[in-house]
Amino acid sequence: MLQKIDKKKYILFYFIIFLILSSIHNSNLKFNNFFNVKKIEVFGSDKKNNLLVEKKLVSLIGYNIFTLKRESFKFMNSFNFIKDYSVKKIYPDRIKVFLESAEAISIINYLNQLVVLGNNGKIIEFENLPTNVPKINGTKNIKKVFRTLKMIDESDLEIQNITIIEFFPSERIDVELRNKKKIKFPTNLSIDNLNFGSKLLNDDEFNKSKIIDLRIPNKIITYD
Repeated sequence: MLQKIDKKKYILFYFIIFLILSSIHNSNLKFNNFFNVKKIEVFGSDKKNNLLVEKKLVSLIGYNIFTLKRESFKFMNSFNFIKDYSVKKIYPDRIKVFLESAEAISIINYLNQLVVLGNNGKIIEFENLPTNVPKINGTKNIKKVFRTLKMIDESDLEIQNITIIEFFPSERIDVELRNKKKIKFPTNLSIDNLNFGSKLLNDDEFNKSKIIDLRIPNKIITYD
């Protein structure tokens, strides 16, 4: 009789342990679900683009918010209208994504159509071609164009004052400004060349000339 009582005690003991472990497991499960992403919002671009990005981010709904890193969002680099983005986690279960839209920096004839180059290094879509950026002539080499535009941006020459950048086979460029003045730069263009051209535009001796020719080293030739 004593053995039966002890056996019942053991069975009751293991049953209680089972209930406790089950309760702990369910509690952890609820805790984990508490930090699963339920909502992702996108800001910074226009309504159409924000919604487009939100639809792509739906795949991250349900993920644990702690496991999501910036790498989890790297597919957003495939959007041509985005220059950069930041991600903010709103604990316990929301994420806000802030977009920095790409801006137009030039227009180029590419594959027999005019396209817009953005400051994110990509071709970007515009409903209407912008009128406040330079038009690129003489090349279809987009990488070369971006390198040149980056150099101009880092120089003293104001890119918003440029209407046309003409590329030549000799690897040099002419720059035409909004005031109809033109600077002919030498081959192997450098930031120093650009800075020098900008300086001459503000010099009383040269700023009245319509063309400033810097193609010959150590010489300045002007045309009225």
